Amino acid sequence: MGITAFRLVLMTPPAMLLSLAERANLLFFSFDLTSQRFTYQNAAFDHFFGLSGNQYQPDALLAIVHSEDLQFITSQYQSLLEGKTFHDVECRFVRGNHERWLRINPFLSTTDGIDTIMGYAEDITLYKLHSSTLNNHNNKKNSILNILTHDLAGPIGTIQNLADLLTRETAHLKNERVNEYIGIAKKISKNCIQLIRDFLDKEFLESTGVRLLKRRVELVGKIKNVTGDYLKMQKDLKMNFLCTANKDIIYAEIDEDKFLQVINNLISNSLKFTPDGGTITINVEESDDKILVSIADTGIGIPVKYHATLFDKFSEARRSGLHGERSTGLGMSIIKTIVEWHGGKIWFNSEENKGTTFYIRLPK
Repeated sequence: MGITAFRLVLMTPPAMLLSLAERANLLFFSFDLTSQRFTYQNAAFDHFFGLSGNQYQPDALLAIVHSEDLQFITSQYQSLLEGKTFHDVECRFVRGNHERWLRINPFLSTTDGIDTIMGYAEDITLYKLHSSTLNNHNNKKNSILNILTHDLAGPIGTIQNLADLLTRETAHLKNERVNEYIGIAKKISKNCIQLIRDFLDKEFLESTGVRLLKRRVELVGKIKNVTGDYLKMQKDLKMNFLCTANKDIIYAEIDEDKFLQVINNLISNSLKFTPDGGTITINVEESDDKILVSIADTGIGIPVKYHATLFDKFSEARRSGLHGERSTGLGMSIIKTIVEWHGGKIWFNSEENKGTTFYIRLPK
């Protein structure tokens, strides 16, 4: 038997665990709630924070928590003291010009009347940098898609409408060359709009094949950003938009790009099936164990015969919008898939000529 193996036999289990903790890349810690001090932190813990023993006070650690994460960490700490359990709490710490991420798994333990918070944490800074790079690429892609959707499709649609108007206004001239020119303008504009729509549909489909990059997101602010553009355009769209929430700040673990794509798609559907002067309301509510997002409209509603198959691929429920907007029938199926990837559920209530409300429930 080698010397190392001999030593392992002689070591008691607690000693072995302590030895492993000292050699691990994970950060292990133990915090006495009565004395408000750390009773143990391993070498990786010391290396991550770079503090000396007398600096490991709660106020000192809170002082280097990123300002955007401070309220979240404080609320999680209070929940832990109340006996709630949770895992993989992510937050940022700032030292000088450097920002680093931790994923923390804390546990509340009571032994002989002494309350202790113990647990472990993982340095996920490199993973977050990688995710941030991917999100930046997604944001650039979305900017291009927004240009296609609003800055190109809109003006080309206007050209198509003007061409239709010119057809009526010049009909009495019976000029074949004028009619030919107008026909070319109508054909080109129609083909361009069709090309843009096909590209957007293809992009939406392909994006669902990429794995989720979930992170903690302040959902109220993000959804208000999404609806902000609609609020600015509500006069032009001839629609009233409302965005409400039962709390100012609500956190959710989501793939921001995909989930907000779902919200955008549901709002677009409401626009397609709500007459001019109607109202679209987006609401976010948080309870103890779930988050509920609803998108309600005062539109024409969904016929009862389509209710059971609405979320099916190539559903018979696909309909053109009130202004002729095309539908592939794939949208609702994709939306349901993305919501379920988040561990959530989507359903709706609808009555013809009285409107539709879609509900998305996400786990806390």
